[in-house]
Amino acid sequence: MMDGEHTINERVIEIPWALAQIPQKGNILDIGSCGSLYLEVIHQPPLRELFCLDSRYCRKEIPAGVTFYHQSILGNNLPRSFFDAVLLLSTIEHVGLPCYGQKPVVYGDILAISEVWFLLKPGGRLVLTVPVGCVRVDSWYRQYSPATLKRLLYGWRCTFTYWGFDGSQYVPIGEDEVVKYDYRNRPFVGAGAGAVAGVVAYRF
Repeated sequence: MMDGEHTINERVIEIPWALAQIPQKGNILDIGSCGSLYLEVIHQPPLRELFCLDSRYCRKEIPAGVTFYHQSILGNNLPRSFFDAVLLLSTIEHVGLPCYGQKPVVYGDILAISEVWFLLKPGGRLVLTVPVGCVRVDSWYRQYSPATLKRLLYGWRCTFTYWGFDGSQYVPIGEDEVVKYDYRNRPFVGAGAGAVAGVVAYRF
C-alpha cells in the first residue's frame, strides 16, 4: 500500500476550493480542460454555462452541450467581456513553456493573464491555483513565491489562500511559510506541489 506522499497531489485541495469560488450563474470559462474531472459539476444550464479551452484536442472528454475551443489562450479569438468567471487550475504555470505541445513564448504566463482580463466582464473573477514555494522555472512548470505571484496579478483585486503538504495532506499555511516548500519532482504518481496557492482575482 502506498503512503500519502505517493498518492496525494494538490488536486485534492484545489478543485473543491475552486468550485466553491465560482458564481452560481453566468458564463464560466475553464482553461486547460483536457483531463479535468470537474467539468460536469460546473455545467448547470440554463443558469450556469461552461466553456472549455485547451491547445490539446480532447473534445470527447468535454461534457455534452459545452462549447470547446481548441486553441491556446495566447492569441485566442474568444468573445471579449463575455465571461463571468475564468478558471486556471494548475495551468498558468505551464503556459509559454515547451510542454503539452506548446511552443515556448517569453512571458507566456503574463500574456495569458492579460488575455483573461479582456475575456472577463467588468467585475468578473479569475479563479487560479498554482504551485508555490521558492521561485523556480523548470522545463514544464513555474513555481511562484507570494511576491512573484502578486506581480503576475498586478492591477487585479485579489485574495490569496495557501496550503502546504505536511507528508500526508494539504494544510493551511501562512504566506510567510510558503518559501519553505518546494515541488515534489518525482517520476511517479507522488509528484505534486509542495505548496499551492488559491487566488480569486477580480477585474475592475
